[in-house]
Amino acid sequence: MIYGDGFQGAAPGAIGWLIGEENKGLACMFTMMNNARLCVGMQGVAVAEAATQKAIAYANERRQGKASDFSGAGMAPIVHHPDVQRNLLTMKALTQIARAISYSCAYAIDFARVSTGEEAAHWRDRANLLTPLAKAFSTDIGVDVASLGVQVHGGMGFIEETGAAALYRDARIAPIYEGTNGIQAIDLVARKLPLGGGEHVHGYIAELKAIADEVRTSNLQGFGRTAEALDQAFDDLTEATRFLQKLLADGRLDEAQAGATPYLRLISLAAGGAYLARGGLAQQSRIALCRFFAENLLGEVSALKERVIDGAESLATAGKALITA
Repeated sequence: MIYGDGFQGAAPGAIGWLIGEENKGLACMFTMMNNARLCVGMQGVAVAEAATQKAIAYANERRQGKASDFSGAGMAPIVHHPDVQRNLLTMKALTQIARAISYSCAYAIDFARVSTGEEAAHWRDRANLLTPLAKAFSTDIGVDVASLGVQVHGGMGFIEETGAAALYRDARIAPIYEGTNGIQAIDLVARKLPLGGGEHVHGYIAELKAIADEVRTSNLQGFGRTAEALDQAFDDLTEATRFLQKLLADGRLDEAQAGATPYLRLISLAAGGAYLARGGLAQQSRIALCRFFAENLLGEVSALKERVIDGAESLATAGKALITA
C-alpha cells in the first residue's frame, strides 16, 4: 500500500504507526538514519575496494615503457613505474582507512546496544562521533579512489568493458545520499564535538595517540617515521578541535561551519593513520603500507588544520561575490 491509497474510495487508506512518544519522532528517525548513513559509507568502501582491485590487476597486465627493476622481455608492466605504484598505494591506503573507520563506527553501535548505564552512554557518544566520518569520509574516498582507478587505466578507463568508469559514476551519488557530506561535516562540528561537555572527542584522540606510542616502543624499523608523523597529526587535530570548540562556545557558528568540511577530513586522516598503524602492529606485512601513508599522505593534516583555523575570513569575504539573491 502506498501513501494516499483509499483516500477517495472505500479502502481505509495507508495506516501510520506511532514510533516512540508523540512529537519525538525526529529523534527516532535520526537513530535509523545513523544506521543508514553507515550503510551508505560502506557503499563508498565497496566501490573503493572494487576500483583498487581492478586497477592493480590492470597495472600488472598493461605494458608500457622500461623499468629498472624489470628484467623480462619487452616493455615492463606499468605496475613497475613509481607513479603508478604511488596511485595504487594511495588507493589501498585510503580504502583501508575508510573501512577501518566504518568498522569502528559499527563496533560502537553494537556495543551501545548491548551495554548498560555509563558504558552504553559512552558507546552511543562514540557511534554519534564516528557516524559523520563513516558516511562522509568513506563516500568521498569512494569517489577519490574510483577516480584514481580511471587514471591508472589511462584511456582504457573510459572504455566500458573495464568497469573503471562505471565505478566512478556509481561512486558519485554516495556523497549526496542520506545527508550530503557538507551536512555531515556541520553535524560533526556543531553537534558531535560538544558531546560529553566537549571531552568525548579528546578521549578518542587520546586513544589514537596511544597507538602512536605503541609504534614508538615497538622498535620495529619498518615503521620509519610513522610515530613522528602520527604525533604531528594528533597535535594538529587537537589544536583544530579546541579551536572549533572555542568558536562554538563563543557563539561564532558561521566561522565554525566554515571549517567543518576540512575538519572532517582532518580527523578522518589522523584516525586512519592510527588504524593503519594498529594493523601494522598486529601483522608486520601491513607495516609497509602504514609507513607509505604516514610519510606520503598524512602531511595533508597540517594543511587542513590551517584551513580550519585561518580559512573562515577569506571564505566569507570571497563568498560575498557569489551572492546575487
